[in-house]
Parts: sequence; structure tokens; C-alpha cells
Amino acid sequence: MGGLAMVETKTATTTLVQELTKIQKELDKIEKDGKNNRQGFDYVSESQVKSKLQNKLADHGIMIIPHYEILNTWNSQTNKGNTMNYVSVMGTFKLTNGSEEFIGSMPGIGMDSGDKAIYKAETGAQKNFLMQLFLMSTGDDPENDSNNNWNPQQQYQSNDYNQAPFNGYYPTNEQYNNQPPMYGNNNYSAPKPSRMANEAKKGLLNQLLDRLSKLNQTDRNTSTQMLRSHFPKVNFDQLPDSSADNMITFMNQQIESTEKALKQMGAF
Repeated sequence: MGGLAMVETKTATTTLVQELTKIQKELDKIEKDGKNNRQGFDYVSESQVKSKLQNKLADHGIMIIPHYEILNTWNSQTNKGNTMNYVSVMGTFKLTNGSEEFIGSMPGIGMDSGDKAIYKAETGAQKNFLMQLFLMSTGDDPENDSNNNWNPQQQYQSNDYNQAPFNGYYPTNEQYNNQPPMYGNNNYSAPKPSRMANEAKKGLLNQLLDRLSKLNQTDRNTSTQMLRSHFPKVNFDQLPDSSADNMITFMNQQIESTEKALKQMGAF
């Protein structure tokens, strides 16, 4: 899910976490209103996600400010000889109530025969970010997709990683305003000293980086830089075991969201 990182904290009557939790409680199951006629499956449209959240975010005084970085652009020829344009982006989303802010990210891929590929990539990234942030359920389990032979959750997810609020992640060594990192349920505690990641986990991270690079059709260095930007205080040369777990979960979320976007476009 993408992931969330707390970047600034100030005293407030109601915290941003509490307001986001209230919105999450107000949301019901979301119905699929879009259909991919080519592959014959239904999906949730971006417009429905926004319509579910727009007024609720405004009522709770929360604004979302998006920023998108283009990862790669490429094209391919269709069976009819037409050109199909692709764009992969990394979306960064700042959620703020004026006194606190969180930053989360989500990749997106767009495909179009005209000039709308980047727009589709951006809207796809935002839709998937919001759905993961607020745990918006469609009642489906992506693990049951028989058309997807690569199952990131089954193969790669660490068993001893506890997710942070809103399906996010937390950089183990990161501190904000000299405060200890934020953990689940808004409780604060200093991180415990952790052992170093073994070669198996490092190798797993390399596999995930290769997988995401292939999906986005970009080079390995770009994916590595993206990972480093989300864990800026982590020493990659002496990688703590707990940080490796967080990175594995984060990479799984990025890969799963990218595969989902590609499937909706009929390109996976």
C-alpha cells in the first residue's frame, strides 16, 4: 500500500490518526461498478472511490495533496498494428488536517492509444492508495486469482511483521521531532535493538526489486532509489532484520498494486 510515514506532529484536539479512523469506520463495502470487457471481470472505478470519500474527508477537515513521479514510458504494437502507450508512475500523497500530516505512496500504470496513459496511471495510483489506506473491501480475495501464477503474499510476506495503522509501514530507525517512531494503535515506544538481516532476506529483497522493475519496465536502479527514498534513515549496508521485514511488506504492496493495475488494463 502502498505505505504511510508520519512526518510532522503538533498538538491537536483530534489527531489526524483519529480522524482517519473515524472515516474508516463510516465506510461500507464498496461495489464494483466498472467492467473489463476484454477479460470479463469487474472492478472498482476511481470515480466511485472518490465519491465515497470526498465529503467524508471534507467533513473531517482532511485534504489530500498528490504528487506524481514518472518512472518510465514505453509503447508496443497491438495485433491490429496500432501503437499502445504505457506510463508507470510513483504517486506520493500528503494527507493533512493543517496541524499534522502523513505521506503515503502507491505506484500506478496507465495504458492508452492516445495521450491519456499518464492520466490513467495517476488516477490508478490514487485509487489504489485510497482503497488500501481506508481498507475499502470489495469482498474479493486477490489470493484466489487463478490467472496470476505469481503470488507475492504467499511467497514473500514475512510472518513476524505487524502492520502499522491503515495498512502502512514504518521505517524502524526513523524519528520525527526527536520523538520515537509511531507504532500501531497510536502507541509510542522506542525500537528495540535488532539483529542484522540474513542473506536470505537480502536475496528476497533483490527478487522483489527485480520483479517491480520488470512490471514497471524500468531499470533496477530506479526501483532501488524508490525503496531508499521510503526508508531514508535505514543503513542498507548494515540492514536491520526488522527493517528488512518492513521493506519486504512494502515491496509486496507495491507489486500487488502494480499487478492489479495491469490486470485491469488487460496487460497482465
